[in-house]
Amino acid sequence: MKIAISWSGGIESALACHKVIQEGHNIAYLVAFVAETWPSFCHPLPIMELQAKSMGIPLLKLKVKEPYEQSYREAIKKLIEKGIEGIVTGDIYVVDDLHGRWMDKVTEGLDIKVIMPLWEQDTSKVLDEEVTTGFRSVFTCLGGQWFTTEWLGRELNKTSVNDLKQLAKEKGVDPCGENGEYHTMTIDGPTFKQAIKISKFTKETHNDRLFIKINEYSLKPKSS
Repeated sequence: MKIAISWSGGIESALACHKVIQEGHNIAYLVAFVAETWPSFCHPLPIMELQAKSMGIPLLKLKVKEPYEQSYREAIKKLIEKGIEGIVTGDIYVVDDLHGRWMDKVTEGLDIKVIMPLWEQDTSKVLDEEVTTGFRSVFTCLGGQWFTTEWLGRELNKTSVNDLKQLAKEKGVDPCGENGEYHTMTIDGPTFKQAIKISKFTKETHNDRLFIKINEYSLKPKSS
């Protein structure tokens, strides 16, 4: 099946992409739905472009605007015109009207299948799989009510996974950040031919959100 990945650059979309590649699907595009509020400090578009280059999959940027439901439908129709038969998301469960079953909503009645490899899985187990599968991601955006600035730029690994699970017990955060507690950007993994090096960034605050502003980044050979 010729499919596209709804791409945020974060770890869940990276893991979902990996799973459908293993299933033998043909990935034609990574798709960034670019809203009017872009650039997003959670998901920097320049890093997405490096991810796409490393993976050897074109990044297709589709603009969306209010009213978003209709705008997304028009964007999906453009994918169908390009021969796309399925679209993949990294959603795990229903959070609200925009997160969870959003893609089902905006594709209703259209000739395209929604594929959700992580759907209804235990988020603690998904978090473990993200690390054991070999992906490397960094924390780019955090809710200040749950996290401190020390988490910014930190890598998602066994140590930080344990710390996240402890936060889940203490503060009720979702281990995978499905309620917007945090966001990541993936810098390496089994689908990457080169790794992304973020060599310089600053730590910023906007309202109650903590985020990194990435100033220098590049592709480098994968470490052995």
